[in-house]
Amino acid sequence: MKKILLYLLFASFTYGVTETCPIMKDEENDPEETTEVLGKKFTFCCGTCVTKFEENTAYYIKAIPELQKRFTKEELTKLGVDDVKLLEQRYCPIYPERIVNPNSKTVEHNGKTIYLWSSSAARRWKRDADKYYQEAVKAGILK
Repeated sequence: MKKILLYLLFASFTYGVTETCPIMKDEENDPEETTEVLGKKFTFCCGTCVTKFEENTAYYIKAIPELQKRFTKEELTKLGVDDVKLLEQRYCPIYPERIVNPNSKTVEHNGKTIYLWSSSAARRWKRDADKYYQEAVKAGILK
């Protein structure tokens, strides 16, 4: 009986708690948007995040501490996480809640490579690059 009560208490606290996407901050995860790495299941908000994670698994595991904590040191080595060099820029200046990766779209601005989340972000950037650059510097996204 105690086990059942404990289970119900635990379920009441966890049921309905929605995790947010590790790549698109503050976006609610979709339970159908998942992938697995070394037997560990990861859930994301959309198929785009699943695809970006699958294409850049070691990078995102290194860039996002909560993902890194799910693996042992040996698993991190096996995945090549130790060899990953993180970008100086973490977030997209157009969509600042989204984490970029080395394979993200890029533009050159003032002699710097700027990483963008998507082709739509690149189109927006081109409309007024100086404005977006200044806003991103002010927000701490770019230096």
